[in-house]
Amino acid sequence: MSGWQRSRELTAATYGLVQAERDLKTWSIKALVFGVGFGALGVVPGAVILAIGAAMGDETGPSAAAQTPESGAVALMVVGAVLIVLGWIAGATAASLQMAGLVAATDDLLHDRPVDTAACRARARQRLGALIGWGAISAAVGALVSVIRGDGGGGVVASLLRGLLAGLVAAAWSVVTFFVLPVIVLEELGAVAAVKRSSGIVRHTWGEAIGGSVRIGARFGLLYVLPGVLALAAGVAIALIAGGPAVVLGVVLVLVGLALIGTGGVLGATCRAVFGVALYRWTTDGTALGPYTSDDLSTAVRQRS
Repeated sequence: MSGWQRSRELTAATYGLVQAERDLKTWSIKALVFGVGFGALGVVPGAVILAIGAAMGDETGPSAAAQTPESGAVALMVVGAVLIVLGWIAGATAASLQMAGLVAATDDLLHDRPVDTAACRARARQRLGALIGWGAISAAVGALVSVIRGDGGGGVVASLLRGLLAGLVAAAWSVVTFFVLPVIVLEELGAVAAVKRSSGIVRHTWGEAIGGSVRIGARFGLLYVLPGVLALAAGVAIALIAGGPAVVLGVVLVLVGLALIGTGGVLGATCRAVFGVALYRWTTDGTALGPYTSDDLSTAVRQRS
């Protein structure tokens, strides 16, 4: 059986477990809601203040008095940038806190232990310091990827190359940090140590961490995200171009599109987290848990000497 076929079986097993234990999806839903909510508390006002500062900085004049808005503009832009960064970290931390609870719940489930939601939540909160550090690291890497991608200037070729490079950096980072949350929760390491530990595991387990995640992402991308994007685009086009009563249809399509995208995101995130915990236990303990068999994982995971 090919590695791709094996990956498909592992993905099906993961999805079956998530469907059987519907409470697992609750953690991912909360991660989405809390991540966006807490992030918006800093990012939205920060973006507004930054825009106001930029507008003030554009004001010019021959008199000395005209320089005053420029000084204020710098201060506003600094405050705005700080709020955006803090909001980004807060959002990432809030989301990671919920996903850490999912890791704890998944580990209990895979070990056939009763899943105590309150205990899993408490276990995640105990790792808050490490999760804040992980949120800060994630924000820094996200900012780096945004800088690499740029603002679209420099021509079409340059934009494509920068976008490709940014995508490669983001993909490589996703692979290297595949086991960070399991390590933070289950080994109780700090953020930096968890990144190093995850990187070490990936170096010695090069294969299913990528294949399984890609397969999971592809499945929900095709089933939910792609149709959602198409419905969203169609809804916006109908609302803007057709007008009149067709606006109602456009709004409905937009809502359907957003619902499909959100559903795909939640299912994909949940399955990747569950698969990550199972794979982490296999690569560190050699133990196949839950619906996963030793034959499946031993064939899928290639150990580097």
